[in-house]
Amino acid sequence: MPFLHDTAYSTSDDKPLQDVAKWFLHAQNDFEERFRKSLRTSLDEVFDGKRTGRYSIEDLQKTEKTYIGTKVEIVLQEAFTIPRGQPKKMDYLILGHEVDCKFTIGSTWEIPREAVGHICLLVKVNESKESFSVGLLRARTEFLTGKPNSDGKRKVSAVGKKHIQWIAHEAHFPKTLLLTLSSAKISQVFSEGKSGQERINVFLKLAQGVLINGETLDTVAQQRDGMARLREGTGRARTVLRQRGILVAGHWQYHRDVLQQLEVSLPRMPHLGEVVSFRVVKARPEHGQRPSVTLDGKAWVLAADDDPEEPGPRLPNVKKKS
Repeated sequence: MPFLHDTAYSTSDDKPLQDVAKWFLHAQNDFEERFRKSLRTSLDEVFDGKRTGRYSIEDLQKTEKTYIGTKVEIVLQEAFTIPRGQPKKMDYLILGHEVDCKFTIGSTWEIPREAVGHICLLVKVNESKESFSVGLLRARTEFLTGKPNSDGKRKVSAVGKKHIQWIAHEAHFPKTLLLTLSSAKISQVFSEGKSGQERINVFLKLAQGVLINGETLDTVAQQRDGMARLREGTGRARTVLRQRGILVAGHWQYHRDVLQQLEVSLPRMPHLGEVVSFRVVKARPEHGQRPSVTLDGKAWVLAADDDPEEPGPRLPNVKKKS
């Protein structure tokens, strides 16, 4: 096999590996963002939060953690429209080159016997550090540890890691919002006896000023279509939270206008399928020059921690004609 026994091997001289690297780096638009979304999707699908309420890798069984690698392989293939490799060979066929996809949440990757000598697409996620990496390595024997495990797999060694051609190295990976909440807040959301609707209501009260996607709402509700629980109605989130001055904005332009007028601090405005909760109070002289917005014929400002709670206005999807 070419490049397997070449003692003068250099990653930069490995034309097939460089071809694959250029295919990702130059022939694929927004490749880093596509990797990021694919990896987030892979984890969320294995968590299956809408059915199980899980949102952390620590919640998975050993076999499920192993399955993440298979899920990543499948989702990346779909995201980048990569042809399958030859039967009984590698996972992908990129520009005529066989490439095997390997994933880890640990410190290194395990390479099976059949992948030795081949190009490997090495993928790693570290949710605690909010980072992901993707690289290419020719799995030469001298780049692997000497002793195989019970499955005959060998790990990429420290020497091997020095020969990885990075496509994305320690790029930002947004961990699920639930992992950013304190254990005390998580206990409040998921305390025993709460219905899915009650969990949604408590979650939106505790997670203010951050973008929340539908996947997270489904996980909190432990049902499909957690977004439906935001609607107006008895016991529903917008109705219940409004009594405490907490509003829930979505992707509609009028909602975005309100967020901008109040200067709610967000990395960007909500997209379709995303919401953000925030608390308001009626504007008073002591609020000074705090940004305000007119709703229900009254001026409102973004509440500070020391502002007492009071019922808030309705936040319709469109601005009402005056």
